[in-house]
Amino acid sequence: MAGVGPFALPAAKKKVCVWANDLNPESYKSLVANAGRNKFIRASCEDGHSFIRASASLLLNSNRQITLHPKVSRTARTTGNQKAFHQAPTEILNKPRIFSHYVLNLPASALTFLPSFIGLYTGHHHLFSPHTEVKLPLIHVYCFSTKSDDNKAEEAKICGEIRKQLEYEFTGTETAEMEIWDVRDVAPQKRMFCASFRLPAEVAFRKTKTVDG
Repeated sequence: MAGVGPFALPAAKKKVCVWANDLNPESYKSLVANAGRNKFIRASCEDGHSFIRASASLLLNSNRQITLHPKVSRTARTTGNQKAFHQAPTEILNKPRIFSHYVLNLPASALTFLPSFIGLYTGHHHLFSPHTEVKLPLIHVYCFSTKSDDNKAEEAKICGEIRKQLEYEFTGTETAEMEIWDVRDVAPQKRMFCASFRLPAEVAFRKTKTVDG
């Protein structure tokens, strides 16, 4: 879903830790090339369903730091000034253990990936609010729908599909916090939307048959 990095790269350039995945090998190659030596982006080429679950587990059990060094000038690189390559780090940052956002940028089928979030943090409720200040991640899922003057029917349809995929009825408060963004028209009777909502605790911590143990 990450493609060549239209969402991932701008975030990584702002020192936001990003895990970007795309199943298309060519998109993955371009993503890696575009990322260059940026330490804040981790690119992969995996099935999206597997990536959602595996990446959450890997990040949760990781304890890595990002060490930033002063930029080496073009002159230093050209002249081979070794001192420039061995300067003390300017900053050492700790990587987060929990993803704050998930962007599912595959409008034709992104909604069908939502079941992968069921039981994502089973057994780890103590890591989140109200036990800590860490909130469950926000999910931003792109999708297509029809178009109308006020988008009311479309918003109801999208919310209904999210409920169906997560097998969960959102509470009044949760529904109020959900936002449906009108992104753009893609055809005379077709419009792209983005639904943003926080992963419900009942969904994140639900015990399922697919959860190990």
